[in-house]
Amino acid sequence: MNRWGKGKSDMALVLLVEDEKLLRWSLKQRLEKDGHQVHAAEDLAEATSHINKHRPDLLLLDLGLPDGHGLDFFEQNRSILEETVVLVMTAVGQVEDAVRAMKLGALDFLSKPIDHMALVELVNRSIEVRTTKRDAGLARRFQERQLKEEVIAESEEFRRTLEIATEVSRSQVQPILLLGESGTGKNVVARHIHRVSERRNQPFLEVNCAAIPEQLMESELFGHEKGAFTDAKSSRKGSFELAEGGTVLLDEVGEIRYDLQAKLLHLLEDRTFRRVGGARELRADVTVVAATNRDLRRMVAQKEFRDDLYYRLSVFPIEIPALRDRKDDILPLARMFLKNLKKKTGRVFDCLTREAENVLLSYSWPGNIRELRNVMERAVILERGPHLEARSLVLDCIQTVISPEEALGSPAPAEMPQGIVPLEEVEREMVKRAMDAAGDNQTRAAELLGVSRDQLRYRLKKFEE
Repeated sequence: MNRWGKGKSDMALVLLVEDEKLLRWSLKQRLEKDGHQVHAAEDLAEATSHINKHRPDLLLLDLGLPDGHGLDFFEQNRSILEETVVLVMTAVGQVEDAVRAMKLGALDFLSKPIDHMALVELVNRSIEVRTTKRDAGLARRFQERQLKEEVIAESEEFRRTLEIATEVSRSQVQPILLLGESGTGKNVVARHIHRVSERRNQPFLEVNCAAIPEQLMESELFGHEKGAFTDAKSSRKGSFELAEGGTVLLDEVGEIRYDLQAKLLHLLEDRTFRRVGGARELRADVTVVAATNRDLRRMVAQKEFRDDLYYRLSVFPIEIPALRDRKDDILPLARMFLKNLKKKTGRVFDCLTREAENVLLSYSWPGNIRELRNVMERAVILERGPHLEARSLVLDCIQTVISPEEALGSPAPAEMPQGIVPLEEVEREMVKRAMDAAGDNQTRAAELLGVSRDQLRYRLKKFEE
């Protein structure tokens, strides 16, 4: 059980190991008063039982216990307590124990008798360390997962783009601005830039500026100090601190509000910044990659984007080609999506038929790679045979290659062009097939279709009428 990740970074699951009954009770009461969830153990046997079932965020450990030494317990369970902040309680004069505790990885120690206010302050500081450690760990795992993503570059156009990105990365010129239509894979190029750079072993953080509420953007980028605003119950590092030594991708950079753009410019110019509510200048040793599908020059002319920030970001712009301009990548990308969908859905197809390949190659892909991925996901739901055929490729709202006979099980109306059916009938068929594939489980069918359960229910009701 773990209480992290629910929006209350100031609350922790605490394991308190103390054999003295009155002290154990008073410490438990004081920590619970601060909102923490506390399990109090009177000996190491009880503590061992607890950590075998739960992973505490913080361990408050006495050393002299009836059934053994606290540090022996710590050493024996270091792997289990890897993500737990450990504080030890020592008697006055136990210097050697305190030193050993630090070597084992304890964050700090308290001398008995315990001052309750000192305990609360130390626990709060420790929680901030635990939160930062956890966020950094999540960032590293996110980075490792994302950087493994396969880069498809069969086309000459995209190979040249990656070559330019590689040269820029190794030259250490920054910031780097990635331009291109929505869905062209700007984030894939950003991860490539990080992977081939000298910072490859450091964090890579992706910040979607369009997905973060305006009031939270400054804190997300620069962090905040405790008390900086109403809900700031503890200090927090922002993306530029968490990515120290690595790379930060500012996706949809054109969405950053105008007044905050000045602070971003200051970071790019001086490599320094301040947390929200902070007075201390902090250094930012990161490579900044910005990406946008918007026309920043037009935004500058309309006073929606600072001209000085635009010129600073445009040190080295890289244009990412649209999918229609890199046709040699369409089929390899489609096959890669099918391979990935095999893990997600369990559906396996021998191949794309020649007709299906021709449909994919002849389409203009206004939504680029993102649209191709969505088309392949829908095709996996619709296809019932061993080969993925053209009839299962639903493209945009007016172009589809599902025949009327396939979609409706009846002849096509004479006035409809060959290969075209009304969108509502395609939608009806997709919902029917998704429900069949999910065994009439609405939640699963909604996941397959990429819609909410309420949206699916609305369509089911509509099609019943």
